[in-house]
Amino acid sequence: MVEFFCKSLEDTRNAAEYFGRFAAVGRCFALSGELGSGKTTFSGYLIRLLNPSVTDVSSPTFTIVQVYDSAIGEIWHVDCHRLKSSEEFHELGLEEAIANGITIIEWPEIINKFLPSDALRIEFSLQNEDRIIRCST
Repeated sequence: MVEFFCKSLEDTRNAAEYFGRFAAVGRCFALSGELGSGKTTFSGYLIRLLNPSVTDVSSPTFTIVQVYDSAIGEIWHVDCHRLKSSEEFHELGLEEAIANGITIIEWPEIINKFLPSDALRIEFSLQNEDRIIRCST
């Protein structure tokens, strides 16, 4: 198990850098955790690591999907929080994104059955003022 105790944004960036070494076409990062636990902040650091020219990473809460270019492949930043059913997952073409890009999926619970078996399942939680990032890789 890999575990990061993040007391600062720099700590969160360090965690994203650690996981960034696993980024490749076909890699899925599934980020679970309560609201405000750091999923979008982590995603922003990971996206900017893969494409330093990206200056603004916004939460895809309302758009559901944001796509960014990178030298190793397209990055699909997905927020499944507003999906009502797994059918919406198919309508958005996310199966193809998972197979042919790098996907960072926040709130993946509704689409768990569609995630690849080697998805990095990263858990975010809050403990007092610290953010904890855990992955059992």
